Amino acid sequence: MIKLIRDKVGSFEKLKAPLLKRRGWGRSLFLLVLFFSLSTDLLAQTDTDEQLAAQYFKNGEYEKAEVYYQKLYKRYNDEFFFQYYIDCLLKLENFKEAEKAVDKRIKRESEPVLYVHLGHVYKAAGDEAKAQQSFAKAIQELPPFQRQIEALANAFTDKGELDFVVKTYERGRKLLNGLYNYRFELASVYGKQGKFDLALEEYLDALMEDESQITKVKTDLLETFSDDQSGKKREYFEEAVVGRIQRQPQRDIYPELLIWYFEQDKKFAQAFAQAKALDRRNREDGSRIVQLAHICRANEAYDMAIEAYQYVIKKGKDNYYYLSCKKDLVNTLYEKAVAGGQYTEAELADLEKTFLTTLEEFGRNGNVAQMMMNLAELYTFYIHNTEKGIDMLYEVIELPGIGREDLANAKIQLADALLFTGEVWETTLLYSQAEKMFKTSDIGRMAKLKNAKLAYYTGQFDWAQAQLNVLKAATSDFIANDALYLAMLIQDNSYMDTTYSALGTFARADLLLYQNKLDSAKMALDSIEEFHPGHSLMDDILFKRGQIAERENDFEKAAEFYGRVQSEYPDDLLADDAIYRLAQLNEDKLGSTSKAMEYYQQLLLHYPGSLYTVEARKRYRALRGDLLN
Repeated sequence: MIKLIRDKVGSFEKLKAPLLKRRGWGRSLFLLVLFFSLSTDLLAQTDTDEQLAAQYFKNGEYEKAEVYYQKLYKRYNDEFFFQYYIDCLLKLENFKEAEKAVDKRIKRESEPVLYVHLGHVYKAAGDEAKAQQSFAKAIQELPPFQRQIEALANAFTDKGELDFVVKTYERGRKLLNGLYNYRFELASVYGKQGKFDLALEEYLDALMEDESQITKVKTDLLETFSDDQSGKKREYFEEAVVGRIQRQPQRDIYPELLIWYFEQDKKFAQAFAQAKALDRRNREDGSRIVQLAHICRANEAYDMAIEAYQYVIKKGKDNYYYLSCKKDLVNTLYEKAVAGGQYTEAELADLEKTFLTTLEEFGRNGNVAQMMMNLAELYTFYIHNTEKGIDMLYEVIELPGIGREDLANAKIQLADALLFTGEVWETTLLYSQAEKMFKTSDIGRMAKLKNAKLAYYTGQFDWAQAQLNVLKAATSDFIANDALYLAMLIQDNSYMDTTYSALGTFARADLLLYQNKLDSAKMALDSIEEFHPGHSLMDDILFKRGQIAERENDFEKAAEFYGRVQSEYPDDLLADDAIYRLAQLNEDKLGSTSKAMEYYQQLLLHYPGSLYTVEARKRYRALRGDLLN
């Protein structure tokens, strides 16, 4: 380009000499303007040539593309243009010319990458022996510089020569003499080759060299396990890590990796065994056990969580985690009882006693507000001593040091309990207070939703719908979904029945179900079917009967009602709810994993926009045996 500028300057000087003689700075300015002008022209020409080359190559017109790429390479000596130039020659089966072009560069430059290009040419020509020799030569010529090692590995990767990628990294490891060992790079290549055993060894060696790499190792392993349908990789992983633990018992990093793996695979008993071993060997304070207990509790593995909390509690009152574990233990016992839905009066009495003795130990203050709220719920909905539950909630509201969120939640729970007894006026007052405390958060929106439901229960449908229309845009999916369903229920059933006769009876049945007056709820639903046959509420009635059957522990009957909603009303709002309930019943109550998977799959295929899609996919994968994140 400089030569081109010099030639042009000579021509212009003949024309401009008289003008430039008088001003010395004029020549410099003129040359600068000319330089940028010619540079712009040359760049524009390059863009045009490159666009034409790319278009010809894309269209398969390799003869034309080769001319332009050769021109661009000669102009700039750029690797990008050179590779496309060689590719064009190979497409045209002009192997001799391609070999000649690469040889010419090798004589001029000492880059190992060029032997990869040469080997690729030989391979395209069908000379496998010469190709292997060239690839080996590339590795032989490799200098002890990380940049060139990685450039050679990338070149082999681009050509699909994974075995030589491995050899490059292995050679680089020796050349760098421990400065960098290419553990993760080799593990990645081994993974692509399907050699999980070798990949895992690299990961485990990486941890031996630098334990801070644990997060990177976990991330890579999760991706590797995601396609392990046979479970062979997981089986090998367990064996390999246990072997490391046995050979290097002084290192904590391998047990920690195994604990993490067991947590991911929901093998909580095995995770607990490893965590206990580490805790005892290192005489720890129980922190890793507490963390595991929280994970078990979040995954509804309540028995394992209870055992873990009890382990830490046994360390004594002087332990840092003693009080928090006592509190978490009681709340976990409560969650287990509520989630299971099957308990005896004696078990509830024992749980009540545990609550009370723990509260006595802690004292009643803001720190135990959640525990007291759980006990109040136990009284109200399970021991059926609503008066005791309500009294405790009033006590919670007056606790010294109670946080604002706990206070708002206590008011909502108290309103729920009062609604259970039929005290409507104070119920709406408490919901309104909680809503006012947290207007822009989900606590306030939940209180607003419950107030709208109360209006629906009591037949104030117009006011309820006005509130629900606002809540349909709530940030919480569950609040928005509940608001949408109730708003549409009111809207869809008001056109043909402006007196709300059937809807009023259905709302009363809904309230009776909430108050656990199941026989009265069924009678109300019967009356709708008798006096309003063929009403648009029929799918809602079937779904409500399914809920009542579940409350009565008649799970076969519940599945029958939900099945009718699915088959008779597949396009209505409750169809996906019904399928999800069918899946859960078959998984948790009816013991049919295959049917549960079938229903989860139906939900994913036919209702992809459902609120339950994420959970359905997770449950389907768990039943299929996938390792979950």
